[in-house]
Amino acid sequence: MAYLRLPFCSPYKLFWSLGPAKTPADIIHKSYASYVWSMHGRKVWPRVAFYSVAWPAMFAYLSWKHTSRLGDRVREVSGKGRMRQVWEQLVVAFCHSISPKKYYVFELFRPERYANAGAYIARYEFKGGLHNLIESRIERSSRSILNDKAAFFLHCEQAGVHSIPTYMLVHGDGRVERLMEFAGDLPPVDIFFKPFKGRGGRGCERWLRQTDGSYADQHGNRKSVGELLEHITVQAKKEPIVVQEALFGHSALRDLAINVLTTCRVMSVKNETGGYEVTHAVFKSSTRSDSVVDNFHKGGIVSRVDVATGELGPASDAGTKQPCVWFDTHPTTGATITGRQLPFWQETKDLLCRGHAAFPDRVTIGWDVAITDEGPVIVEGNVQSGCDMIQRTHDVPAGIGRLAECYAHHVLAAQRTPVSHAWRQRYAGR
Repeated sequence: MAYLRLPFCSPYKLFWSLGPAKTPADIIHKSYASYVWSMHGRKVWPRVAFYSVAWPAMFAYLSWKHTSRLGDRVREVSGKGRMRQVWEQLVVAFCHSISPKKYYVFELFRPERYANAGAYIARYEFKGGLHNLIESRIERSSRSILNDKAAFFLHCEQAGVHSIPTYMLVHGDGRVERLMEFAGDLPPVDIFFKPFKGRGGRGCERWLRQTDGSYADQHGNRKSVGELLEHITVQAKKEPIVVQEALFGHSALRDLAINVLTTCRVMSVKNETGGYEVTHAVFKSSTRSDSVVDNFHKGGIVSRVDVATGELGPASDAGTKQPCVWFDTHPTTGATITGRQLPFWQETKDLLCRGHAAFPDRVTIGWDVAITDEGPVIVEGNVQSGCDMIQRTHDVPAGIGRLAECYAHHVLAAQRTPVSHAWRQRYAGR
């Protein structure tokens, strides 16, 4: 059940959340529960009834699985034994539908975080949940533009918003669609290409232009212009390929990366008056020399960014392999992380607020933005952005603060608005 992530999360939250809402987090939880019941109607009852009975056994397995692997390390750091950890997992799972895995990811064994467990926003509450509720009230949606890397670049160009130069789109039949003017078969710059609908760094490659006009990847493999174009064309048979310029991060940040462009994931939100605010940010970097992206599962680590100042906090991985391990210095390069100041930070926030204004129907956008020597450059905007990286690296959950306040405002407004004609057409017969 995608809307609740059963059986990993308890079904009881669908009942608990229907009570009075006193905080923005309560409004989000309650709105999500109401949305599930209204969307699924009678079909949801048998599944919820089944999992209400079967969930304790599922919880026992999941708790054993994660506690047996991570519990001893957490006991060393927190002083809480395995039984205490299991008890806390049961409480947050039963009351707030936080799975045993997320108990460790969000480090809820820390007292200050455990005290705010009810304000953590589950990934499924946004992705596939309330994001869709708000989307269903939009008559003219920009969702397709944000999900289309070529259209996104052209839209940003038209709006005067600086995004990563995107030169061409190569289709599966070999057809090449040029988005920018350039001489020759390939743009005479360092090249980064990725699948049209790629996620998580899948299928990404970087080829640096050499002095003789050829291109070389990070392994030292060389290809001529013709050979590289043929290589891209072959890859495009699986899925269309977007060819962009391979950028490099700001010189003051390159000691925090291993051969990759470091980026920030930044959340912006439309506020109550129709303006735009940046509410959360994390800085991503890589620890692997053989990777060309900074994603978690490609050896990436993530640091909290102080939104007001642009200062970095300690970095960590996803938290399921190295619990309680936080890096004040880069684990590979030894460069200082904690306390590092991001350059062009105010300019970055200004760019993203202008970027969000170019997509005025969106309530939230999760931006990937690179900071280069010339300033910030938007890499992409994510429609269905969750909060896991934010809530792992920040001590205060996403249900407390401006993101939740603004989002709750728009969710309540959406509930008072009829479903759009466009949405009804899109899901006609379903």
